Amino acid sequence: MNYDIYSLASALVDIVFNIDQKFISFLEDQGIQKGSMTLVDEKEQTRLIQKLIDEGNEPLIACGGSSTNTTIAASNFGAKCFINCKISNDHYGEIFLKDLEDNKISHNIYPKNSSIPSGRCLVMVSEDADRTMCTHLGISTQLNVGDINKEDIYNSNYLFIEGYLVTSPDNFKACIQAVKYAKESDTKLVLSLSDSNVVKNFRDEIEEIIDHECDVIFCNLSEAYQYTKKSSTEEAIKLISKKSKKTLITLGPEGCIATNNEAIYRIPGCAVKAIDTNGAGDLFAGSVLFCLSRGMNLDIAAKFGCVVSSKGVEKIGPRLEKDDLLEIKTNFL
Repeated sequence: MNYDIYSLASALVDIVFNIDQKFISFLEDQGIQKGSMTLVDEKEQTRLIQKLIDEGNEPLIACGGSSTNTTIAASNFGAKCFINCKISNDHYGEIFLKDLEDNKISHNIYPKNSSIPSGRCLVMVSEDADRTMCTHLGISTQLNVGDINKEDIYNSNYLFIEGYLVTSPDNFKACIQAVKYAKESDTKLVLSLSDSNVVKNFRDEIEEIIDHECDVIFCNLSEAYQYTKKSSTEEAIKLISKKSKKTLITLGPEGCIATNNEAIYRIPGCAVKAIDTNGAGDLFAGSVLFCLSRGMNLDIAAKFGCVVSSKGVEKIGPRLEKDDLLEIKTNFL
């Protein structure tokens, strides 16, 4: 089968809580930076979840992971998508697998009987709509070279890699193998930088993927600053835009900047009341990739991405319902 998008993913289930300033201060005392993603072990994550529950907070459970959210958005718009990832044969693995099937995502996932659990991401949404994540990757770190499906990459238009994958040696090797297959078959390479802490701590791995000549890079402004080591917005955008044929830098409520070899497009944001920014970048990437897979111009794709992500931040959780996405698509495209 031919696919529009073949994605490598950290298979995670999101456990989402709303938090107040008191809990933010508690997290900072634990060395957890507000607005960032921090890798934690299962024991630490469980401790934080239990503390939130003990304080009377109710979680929202949702299938997540950056690449998964991106791919599901593209699929719900009509793209044919495939996901490569790793889960355990446990409760959270079942949730993840059912979500892929409900969203018509093809995969080659066989849940593994293991003492290592499926990955979970504790997502804490503060009153300013920012999200702080504490992630236990679990068995998702064991995606390896042998799991990569060569023929399906050959038969895909785009290979999408989330930057979070470079935090695991096995995952990183799998990414490099997938990139090699993509380059052998003219499948376009897409990289999301994912998080400024990932860029800071795994710069060499990120650079190795970028050195294979990306067709599309997604990042936000803080990730662009971290990658380029520039504090000037214009300098950061200029430098990172040289690393890919197309580059999209999201600017939060101010919209995005999209560049290619011919032009720079400055797309204004949409006026909305944000209550949860978790997953906004994933919605943006999925929307843009859907448009690009249909041959649309970069500026149209970027505008569509801004509209979709603006709708996403108006609700709790990393996704929009399929009916909502199709309504936006009908009204915009």
